Amino acid sequence: MPKPYKLTKPCPIPPCTKIEDVDGTPHVRVKVRGKLTLCKVSKDGTKYLQPSKRWYFDIRDRNGTVTRVKGYADLKATEQHAADLARKAERRQSGFSDPAEEHIRRPLADHLKDYAAHLETKGGTAKHTRETVTRITAILSGCGFAFPPDLDAGKISVWLADQRRPGQFVEIPAGDAFSSSTVAKLLGVTVDAVRRFVARHRLPTVNQGPARKLLRASVEAIAERTTKGVAPNTVNHYIRAVRGFTRWLVRTKRIGSNPLDTLQLVNATTDVRRARRELAVDELLALLSDTRASKRTFRELTGEDRFFLYLVAAGTGFRSNALANLTPADFALDVDSPTVTLPARFNKSRKTKVQPLPADVAAELRDYLTGKPTNSPVWGGTWAKGHAGAEMLRRDLEAVGIPYAVEGPDGPEYADFHALRHTFLTMLGRHGVDLRTAQELAGHSTPLLTARYSHRRLHDLAGAVDKLPNLVPTSPDAQGEKIPLRSTGTEGAKGVVPGVVTGGMERHQSALKYTFGIVGGTSDLSTQPLEMTGAGASQHRPASICTEVGDLGFEPRLTESESVVLPLHQSPNFRDSARLTWTIISLVNFLDKSGTSDENRVLASFRSEFVIEIR
Repeated sequence: MPKPYKLTKPCPIPPCTKIEDVDGTPHVRVKVRGKLTLCKVSKDGTKYLQPSKRWYFDIRDRNGTVTRVKGYADLKATEQHAADLARKAERRQSGFSDPAEEHIRRPLADHLKDYAAHLETKGGTAKHTRETVTRITAILSGCGFAFPPDLDAGKISVWLADQRRPGQFVEIPAGDAFSSSTVAKLLGVTVDAVRRFVARHRLPTVNQGPARKLLRASVEAIAERTTKGVAPNTVNHYIRAVRGFTRWLVRTKRIGSNPLDTLQLVNATTDVRRARRELAVDELLALLSDTRASKRTFRELTGEDRFFLYLVAAGTGFRSNALANLTPADFALDVDSPTVTLPARFNKSRKTKVQPLPADVAAELRDYLTGKPTNSPVWGGTWAKGHAGAEMLRRDLEAVGIPYAVEGPDGPEYADFHALRHTFLTMLGRHGVDLRTAQELAGHSTPLLTARYSHRRLHDLAGAVDKLPNLVPTSPDAQGEKIPLRSTGTEGAKGVVPGVVTGGMERHQSALKYTFGIVGGTSDLSTQPLEMTGAGASQHRPASICTEVGDLGFEPRLTESESVVLPLHQSPNFRDSARLTWTIISLVNFLDKSGTSDENRVLASFRSEFVIEIR
């Protein structure tokens, strides 16, 4: 084990200091860091050697290079640290090394660069990679994490909670109009964020182009928005980004375990900032009809172009980026089942998707796609960038008179371009398509995500409740008459279950009055026993014990004292077996009353024709 030592620094010997001899070596007693310490004297006798506060030790690597390592002020702790490093060095020389030991000393910024390269190699879009790295960088900087051991789930939770807290309202300086750059600097946001907010909420401005300025009311609206803090959904984006980063660190053996395993997503349903709604069928038809006849052009898309764009979006559920990159070659319309194929590079899941097309949509597309360049985007241009698709649809909705935003149970719900995907999945659910099939059509990884897109309103729930059977009795009782209760055939007997045979014949005299005719060994049912009449009688099915008829008036092979009431049982042959049972009882009752002496012959005949089930 390496031996710890302290470094020394020569210092002048104070005047009038006595030199002492300790084990043949000259020493002096001087104050070092406020403590009287015995220090060695230099060889020339003019200076003393002041020891360092910390201990040090030397480690030799596999190449023979000796490295000085700083220890601790405590000797025992330094000795333990030296022993640990010596063991690790020996393991590395033997070929048993831990990759995490080398990566743990690298800054997290270097690991993040490698992670960004991994995301690009994996096939992620440049936008996804950029947003992920930006979110992780914000967390690392906000929490003060520099190296992998610094990562802590608790500190991240506290930082994210601070981002959600409402901020203080910024005092706006005097003036009637402000430039976008001035507002961005005042509120601590980017210029692009200011411009997007103005466009989304259509805040009033003056002038156009570079000279455009925001009115004071617009600046106050933006300032009020910045005081709300980030939304829970945004917090979850940050959590997913940093958890993906730490999982990658574990997979690549840069750290031993994931320090963010306990970091959980927050409930995003309590504060939804951007809820979307589906378009009703009549709204969708009105939008398509009016857009097709529109003479306006939006970023090189004519009214007819936008009509087919909305039609395919509502018929496939494709996202705006996917639709903007479809070419005529992706459509297969002259087949029995028309389809459109979305290449993997344009799909969010990075998987090729073949989507069936509705027959009426395919019929409309045939003439529209005829003559268009095979490998050029059908709906190219810049409409799918910068959320311009939402503004395009908003203008077409306003032209029809359809509201872009409606008040929902938890705030405004918007009908932007992505709402057409909500419309597609909602129509599937309302027309009886099961959730698993809808998930496959949507290309979602889980059915829970698909369920968020398929909306159910109050009229949908009311329609489901209307399918319940009538729960209010519609009987003569409504006219003041009592509804006669169904007889059980057990008058005079206590504790007898209706519809079963008991051991004592005297207990069923009222039921024995109803008999059946027997023709050719099968039951020709003419009348039902009292137990079988009335509503719900088919649900009472006694249990079955297959045996032949035994002694008269008793259950087979049971004495009168052993005769019991058998339990109820659901039997598919209940109706025939029960009626046949009552037929035999009625016949025996008739022979008993008439005193016929030929009982054995009659019963023997029944034995040869039937195996009776006492049910």
